Amino acid sequence: MSDVDSPVLRLIPYLAAFTVAVFLGLPMMGGGNLLTPLVVMAIAYFVTYYLVRYVIGLIVRNRRNSTDDQE
Repeated sequence: MSDVDSPVLRLIPYLAAFTVAVFLGLPMMGGGNLLTPLVVMAIAYFVTYYLVRYVIGLIVRNRRNSTDDQE
């Protein structure tokens, strides 16, 4: 995602990943086991981060290619 210039677009994957990790991990913490929620939170964080980053990269690349074609 080095081709993304907007700071907002760079921040979105972190916010989405943190939100998903919290909403998946916190409900699991009531069972008394701490390792399972931490593993789930870590996996959810990285999967969400890279998935959102990939989608944003596709959108930015597609928009740049479509504006290049019009000129």
